[in-house]
Amino acid sequence: MHGMTESHLVRHINAQCHPLLRYLHKLSGVHYSATYESPFGYELNPLHGRSRHATVEELANAEVWQLMP
Repeated sequence: MHGMTESHLVRHINAQCHPLLRYLHKLSGVHYSATYESPFGYELNPLHGRSRHATVEELANAEVWQLMP
């Protein structure tokens, strides 16, 4: 399905199949819950404030992000 846009329902179902992950942004000290968006990235939602988006490669940077248990 390369080049096609998934419907909101399909994205929602796919997100439910992936565990909810938590990350600490080490540079700011903010904790985020990571919701699966696609094989390429996640939507990051802080406890307070705006959400942000990060690619899998960005989240793999251990100097910036820490996966929380």
